[in-house]
Amino acid sequence: MMDVYLVPVGPDRYECYYEAAEPDETEEPVDARGFFARMRARFNEQLKEAEESRHQKAIEEPRTVFGRLHKRTLRWIAERIAEQRLLWHLRTAQSATLHVSADLLARDAEQLMRENIKRDLDFHRNRLIPHTLLLILSAAVAVVPGPNILGYLFTFTVVGHFLAWRGAVNALYRVSWTVAPDPALTDLRHAFSLDDDMRHRLIKECARRLHMPKMALFVERMAAPVQTQQ
Repeated sequence: MMDVYLVPVGPDRYECYYEAAEPDETEEPVDARGFFARMRARFNEQLKEAEESRHQKAIEEPRTVFGRLHKRTLRWIAERIAEQRLLWHLRTAQSATLHVSADLLARDAEQLMRENIKRDLDFHRNRLIPHTLLLILSAAVAVVPGPNILGYLFTFTVVGHFLAWRGAVNALYRVSWTVAPDPALTDLRHAFSLDDDMRHRLIKECARRLHMPKMALFVERMAAPVQTQQ
């Protein structure tokens, strides 16, 4: 059973959120062989390397151009891991609880969740083919001395988009959803009617009550475009 949160990121805007233990690995059938199996193994290595790099606080800046590019690539991958983790885990889920603000009707909350996931399904499906082509083209760069940064990057994006797409399909058509109201999410929705200082404090407090320390940063980041327009 997975716990997914329909998190308010504005007075009337919501995003699906999931916070998992780290690091993650993708699990496929043990008899998987061939090209995709090698890509999956490389993908898992990238997950570990990106997470380790993100947790290291004081790292000397690489001196070479390739070193700096590799470090920036790892930073970018770490950000994408956080964004796609929900869909990756939904690939194998059979049932899930959708935690929602208490002032949302269950049917409205589930509809919002499905609209969010359908949007993500379209996004990852539409990027899978061009990124696969770019991965193939990046093989030409492999003859150049030094690490193949493009191959490294597009291996991650191809496998990541594929797994996210599979997770979205499973969430929409196979997962059995249960909707549960949560008072912390109700308070979080009301945070957007407060001034900046009070809003920031309440967002952090709600994240603490939900035992999801990374949620506060997610909410602030997703809410930022709306706040800029006001």
